Amino acid sequence: MLFDPPHFLLILLFALTIGHLVTLKLCSVALDHRTAPIFIGFWTFLGLGFSYPVFGDLLWSGLDKMLAAPWVIALAVGKGLILYWLFVVSQDLMKVSLSSRHYVTPLSIGFMTVVNSFLGESLTAVQWFSCLGLFFLAVAFFMKGHLADLSRDGKIAYFKLVALAVILSAVDQAVMPRANWYSYLWVFNTVLFVFALGLNFKHAAILKSAFMHPMAACAGLFYMATELCKFYQMVSINPVTVVVTVQAMTKPVILILSALIWKERTVKEQLVWGVLAFLVTLPLFL
Repeated sequence: MLFDPPHFLLILLFALTIGHLVTLKLCSVALDHRTAPIFIGFWTFLGLGFSYPVFGDLLWSGLDKMLAAPWVIALAVGKGLILYWLFVVSQDLMKVSLSSRHYVTPLSIGFMTVVNSFLGESLTAVQWFSCLGLFFLAVAFFMKGHLADLSRDGKIAYFKLVALAVILSAVDQAVMPRANWYSYLWVFNTVLFVFALGLNFKHAAILKSAFMHPMAACAGLFYMATELCKFYQMVSINPVTVVVTVQAMTKPVILILSALIWKERTVKEQLVWGVLAFLVTLPLFL
């Protein structure tokens, strides 16, 4: 049935993913890009706190496992620090191009697949072909898509995000088997939030916007709900491949919205880029 728990959570994740990307885009235009790590960390904390009565046992059992291997804690802390940089660069790029920000995913997934293969993940010939296709698609978008319209700084930001996404994926690959999703979220989000506050505690305007601006609250709420919905169902209900595929299906929608609302090329062109990204990515998860 369409609205049984597994299907309902996938539909919800699809809608939340679109909502969190659109609200982050709106924040990138209205707010300083340094506000994003603060409001994301704050609202994620609220979500973790509200979910503690349900998942509290996971927090303590996961922390016990992580403390048994200090390098795992170190990687989780490192993820929080890297996330700060990723969110700041992401908002900077999203301000000028939502579609380019969303098109970080195809190239980064291609690199992630290669990295994961060195970490022991076995790939079929079709999956390797898909990986190669993602590289070529990213090159085409760099030359012919909206990314081609950006300044040198915008293009550098794009490649920074690809590199950061690949590093974070490798960290997840190393940590997740040795912890659990809930304790992992607590650790790296704590580091992200504390680090963001520490870097900006003298900037009253940034802190005020992060905690008081309605759009920051909306974006933070969407981000928190998306993360909890994604991690919870990946562990308990739906296969990881299905969850990732559903999120990949948002690409055509986001690229069409970027054309309709923010005039990033034409709807037809953006639809082609979005559908191609989804189709080329699909074999990696099926």
